Amino acid sequence: MIGRIPRRPRPRSRSDRGCHPASSADASRDRRSADGRDRLPVVALVGRPNVGKSTLFARISGAWAESVNAPGTTVGTEWRRVSSRAGDAWVVDLPGTLSLHDRPTSGAPAWEMLLDSAPDAILVVTDAADLARHLPLALACRDLGLPIVVAANLADEAARQGIEVDRGRLSQLLVAPVIETSGRTGIGVDRALEAVVRRAQQRRAFRAHTASPRGTLPAPVYGPALELDLERTGRRLAAATSLGAAALDLSGAGAALHRGLVSPRGAATIELSEALEPIRWRVAGEWVGQVERRRGVRTGAERARETAGERLARLSTQAWPGLPMFAGLVIATLLVMMAIGGLLSAALSAAWAATASPVLAAVVPALVPQPVLARTLLWALDGGVLAVLSVGVPYVLTFYVLLAILEDSGYLTTAAVLTDRLFNALGLPGRAAIPLIAATGCNVPAIYGTRVLATRRERLLASFLATLTPCSARSAVIVGALAPFVGPGAALAAFGVVALLTLGGGLAANAMIPGRQPPLVLELAPLRRPVPALVAARAWHRFRAFVTAAAPFMLVGSLVLGFLYESNLVWPLATFTDPVVRNWLGLPSVAGLALVFAFLRKELALQLLVSLAVVQFGPQAANLARFMSPAQLFTYAVVVSVSVPCVATFAALRAEHGWRPALAMSAGSLALAIGAGGLIARVLGAA
Repeated sequence: MIGRIPRRPRPRSRSDRGCHPASSADASRDRRSADGRDRLPVVALVGRPNVGKSTLFARISGAWAESVNAPGTTVGTEWRRVSSRAGDAWVVDLPGTLSLHDRPTSGAPAWEMLLDSAPDAILVVTDAADLARHLPLALACRDLGLPIVVAANLADEAARQGIEVDRGRLSQLLVAPVIETSGRTGIGVDRALEAVVRRAQQRRAFRAHTASPRGTLPAPVYGPALELDLERTGRRLAAATSLGAAALDLSGAGAALHRGLVSPRGAATIELSEALEPIRWRVAGEWVGQVERRRGVRTGAERARETAGERLARLSTQAWPGLPMFAGLVIATLLVMMAIGGLLSAALSAAWAATASPVLAAVVPALVPQPVLARTLLWALDGGVLAVLSVGVPYVLTFYVLLAILEDSGYLTTAAVLTDRLFNALGLPGRAAIPLIAATGCNVPAIYGTRVLATRRERLLASFLATLTPCSARSAVIVGALAPFVGPGAALAAFGVVALLTLGGGLAANAMIPGRQPPLVLELAPLRRPVPALVAARAWHRFRAFVTAAAPFMLVGSLVLGFLYESNLVWPLATFTDPVVRNWLGLPSVAGLALVFAFLRKELALQLLVSLAVVQFGPQAANLARFMSPAQLFTYAVVVSVSVPCVATFAALRAEHGWRPALAMSAGSLALAIGAGGLIARVLGAA
């Protein structure tokens, strides 16, 4: 007899505005009832990696979550309230999984995460061009006894490949609606949402008006003998344990499949769900032969496009020419960010200096007669805002657009394969490639992304490497400090030095925490042409979140630093940092203060220096070269990029690993930054 299995506490996931991580069925119900919405049905979104589930979720909810188009990067659940023609509902996006008994994260299996969300219906997202590999997951969801709707997603790509799906026949076989969708273009998304919300409402109505707590049995597809055994096992479990079908409100077969330890023939005690996988794959193969049709004639242009795309995808995953292509793409991305960001920075700075700055310089002293207070306010209202416009807006926005293009094209998965090979050759954890790619956008989701790794050693090592990886804010500091004043070559060289320091730090950590990493195994995403609307929406979502979070820190930081500077309190504070900043790193004292404030937000390290330049030399002198030499700027950019992570990253480290590992990683990165910075300063003659 199987007793109640206590549900393990699960770490809370980082979520966007309006998203809520779900840790259990009770928690999800509490969340829905907290604001009077407990009567709304819940729809779970389930699918394999790279099937476009997150894009479909964004289309359904109208909001773009922070994500990376690579398998294993979604480690929690995202909740959104949505509206459809059938009514309102909660939609929960679950991590991509190959089957319900797999573990998409290092925690619970997929079926437990699914049942913890307490769904009333499931929207199973499949690949219309590859149903043979996606239908087994749909069958597993169907076996739970919950209503399902199948979204045959990527229908536009299937059409280009000459693949047609007989949705009517597949719907008959699954006894569930099948709707062709394309999250990238929006085709069929509203119909799929309406269908699954309607089925969820029907199930809730059935539960409210029947004395039986059990769900409806799924239609038999596995053969009479096995179906009879499933039903008997389900009845036995429902009567014998409080966590059987009655508690979960599933069919008897569903409880047997995912709580029972019974073989199909009753001769052994094995996990029944896992034992049924070969049967599901066989059934899926038989069904695909009935529902899939391929057009025999295609135009020469269609064949040429498909051949070119397949050839590019194949070549991009090979060491040659994949690695040179990857290196060229990285360099091109940095150069484009420098070029576009530099133009935007110059234009915004000139516009601000010509319009707003003179007005503020005249109005603020007139309204605030106290000179020290007036100059302090100008640090925030003039220098602080100008720093945001000259650094945060141009470089970060450009980076997010470029990152969204790479993400929407599916190339990030290819990059993960290529970097995995490098990591294995260096003795670094190969599977950490995916979180590290996410770290180029922001270190925080990368830290949470390490949950996909199997052992604590892997997660610690990957988290340390993520803190050393330049995020968009640190990349903006490198580009903004070097490209306009020293040249693009210096910025590229700084990125190269940071990469070497990151690899060196990873090697040192790998030596201190011995162990062997298995090779990375993941499902490659096909290369696709980015959709401009999706790229713009994803980039704008991230940029808006960045500005919302960064602007208050920037203004408050400028205000505090301005007060310290104008009241002459900054120099006593600088004496604490001068032994390291001036004597070892060869930097001016104010640079040390900016480094301290950079703990709040990394981009503050450059923006506060810009504020200093504006206050000391006037609005036209937002030019760091006025008080720092090229060698000092290079040293400063490297130290900022490698030193202590920002407060948000530190909080993520503490939440994931505890205080001691978080402090140890921060101390390690600080020691690496100071040590390397001093050596660089002496080599370049800055010290």
